[in-house]
Amino acid sequence: MRRTVFRRLQFHTRNLAMTVIVQYVFRGLPGKSVATLMENVKAGAALWIKHGASPRLWEVAVGEIGNMAFSVEFKSFSEYAKCFDALNADPAFQAWRAKHHESGVGEWVRSNLLRELTP
Repeated sequence: MRRTVFRRLQFHTRNLAMTVIVQYVFRGLPGKSVATLMENVKAGAALWIKHGASPRLWEVAVGEIGNMAFSVEFKSFSEYAKCFDALNADPAFQAWRAKHHESGVGEWVRSNLLRELTP
């Protein structure tokens, strides 16, 4: 039985797609401006776009209701690294991070860096 499961696993992990997704899960704070939070997200997304990314914003519909997820998909780890390094070196992004943090309208929940395992 174990040997069969292992063989199936080998089959499913061969020739993997290399899609990589970075995901930042966050939530707005009670009593704080949702409009300001969305302005911050939009400004941050514009900076990712400036460096070649195509960000997406998700609202959790089942599970951790109230959380949102900002995600960006890349074709490879090297494509992700190129964008991420350029983004973090950008003085405009550094200023955005400080401004967003100081606004106090949201809080980080978790981050994920995902690699697709679809054969």
